[in-house]
Amino acid sequence: MAPHLHHVPSSASTQAQAGGKATAVIKDEDKEKSIEVFSGSGADADAVRVQLDPQIHPVDIAPFTQFGFDERVKQLANHSGFQPVMIRNVYKHVSNFKRTKKIVKAMHTAALECAKAEIEGQEVEELYASDESENDGAGVMSKS
Repeated sequence: MAPHLHHVPSSASTQAQAGGKATAVIKDEDKEKSIEVFSGSGADADAVRVQLDPQIHPVDIAPFTQFGFDERVKQLANHSGFQPVMIRNVYKHVSNFKRTKKIVKAMHTAALECAKAEIEGQEVEELYASDESENDGAGVMSKS
């Protein structure tokens, strides 16, 4: 099957919005598709150039990108035990998904340590409570 390319004149480009936060610019350079994705806005926007499969239609890039991101969030949520909304909230405050994973891992570790401390505290409380009830039952005989 011949490669499926959309011919875009070199002076033209198409743009797609990905959730209103990223813009994809598709250019046909030497019959290869490439994409520049801009995140952020204004002068502080970062651009990343990515080579695409020539069979991907430009109109599908934004939905595929969102689907891929959603799947990564879902995988991290399943692995860490946090809800996907929590993963997204962390992601909003960091510069990339790698940092998100590192922070979520630290959150997971901290949650386990907190749970362990809580469990140990409850076991100690239960131990003292059972000791007190045993002493009350086997206490000294009272004078009558």
